[in-house]
Amino acid sequence: MLFTPPRGKIRDVKQLDSQFLRLGTAYIAAYLREKGHEVCVLDALALNLGIDDIKDEIKRNSPDIIGIGSFTEEIFRAYQICQAAKEINKEIITVFGGPHPSAMPEDTLKEFPLADFVIHGEGEETFLKLADEAPLSEIDGLAYRDDNGEITVNKPACPIEDLDSLPYPAWDLFPLEQYRGRLVTNFNRKLNIPVLEIPVLSVRGCPSGCNFCFKVYEGLRLRNPASVADEIEFMANTYGATDIFFSEGTFLAKSNHGKAICNEIIKRGLNGKISWIAETRVNSVDEESLNLLKEAGCKELCYGIETGDEEILKKSGKGITFEQMKKAVKLTKKAGIRTCCFSIIGHPNETKESINKTIDLLLELDSDVMNIAIMMPYPGTKIREMALKGEGNYRLLSNDWSVYTKQEGGPLEMQNLTLRELQKLQSRGYIRYFLKPRRIPYIFKHFSPGKMFEIVIDLLKKAF
Repeated sequence: MLFTPPRGKIRDVKQLDSQFLRLGTAYIAAYLREKGHEVCVLDALALNLGIDDIKDEIKRNSPDIIGIGSFTEEIFRAYQICQAAKEINKEIITVFGGPHPSAMPEDTLKEFPLADFVIHGEGEETFLKLADEAPLSEIDGLAYRDDNGEITVNKPACPIEDLDSLPYPAWDLFPLEQYRGRLVTNFNRKLNIPVLEIPVLSVRGCPSGCNFCFKVYEGLRLRNPASVADEIEFMANTYGATDIFFSEGTFLAKSNHGKAICNEIIKRGLNGKISWIAETRVNSVDEESLNLLKEAGCKELCYGIETGDEEILKKSGKGITFEQMKKAVKLTKKAGIRTCCFSIIGHPNETKESINKTIDLLLELDSDVMNIAIMMPYPGTKIREMALKGEGNYRLLSNDWSVYTKQEGGPLEMQNLTLRELQKLQSRGYIRYFLKPRRIPYIFKHFSPGKMFEIVIDLLKKAF
């Protein structure tokens, strides 16, 4: 029985909730099922279930093993499921996976004593061997306690080279109707358009070495473009998917691979059935590729620009330039694709002046939408290593994982910039960007009047 953790408190009105389809869980469910195991998924978040509801479902399904994939900010909520399972039956095997446990498998087992196992890294084959009761010492990618309570962390599992050998994610086990109609505009609501966005992975891994990012998948492994198009076609025909999100963050990292996917989409006429969003890098696009993406149905491209300070950009490990940023956004707009730019404040040795450079760059780029995140010292990142040592002018405030939210901030501040000052600069950046007459149509299109009022009041309170 696999789980999505239950809903938590939205600590900041600008923070999106985490109700999105969990691709990793869906892949593991499909893989275990294909290999002969009986699998069910309880998406506690989408179904808005409390812990008592979760207990009822555990009792009803009587699983031998439960697995929970968790991001850092939801690890405590994930642990509630372990506690509930052990309360019902101490023999239920509890397994943690996902980014947070992968980054710190030993510490996760120490912090959460009712978690029996941690799967670190790519999970399909490790979980299968555990379910097949292979000897623990022979299961790569597993962390566990021995009979004396000592923790062993086995070496990482070998990455699955042939990604096309994996079955499609088991979305039939998820409550898709709870996702249909989410992430839609007010305009779509009025027309009653049943939007359903499903994530698709065309590659695993990332070629970059950004200091603020933890990579579960090293290197870059590509799927066959025809197989990717097969999956998109299947999702549209089987589940009624109207939108696709390429979730890897590196679309076009291998230019010919991304173009081949677009050509397959066009060849099959899928560009008339679905539209899609992707995240990519500003040094991966050109005019030719962007025009092809537009023809293939791409409606939005998201770029990580990260900072407007040249020295910080060089040291971040991002490997891009301001000229590439400006060119990419300009060409994307020219192609008729909506642009989104992600940025972070609170880089190592950040100052008020460098943050204002970032805001100025966002205003200059003038993308259709943007995001200003406050730096998070996520486990497994170079930023966390620096914060633990007090390097980079950092002061680590908390290891309360529930406050690791990018919009509110919480666990980290600078020696020269308090968390309150970072929030103030962030809010002023949003005000400068969004509260312009020509942005009003976008705001009305995407937010209800009540939500708009909440966000504006929050920004004003924090900005002054």
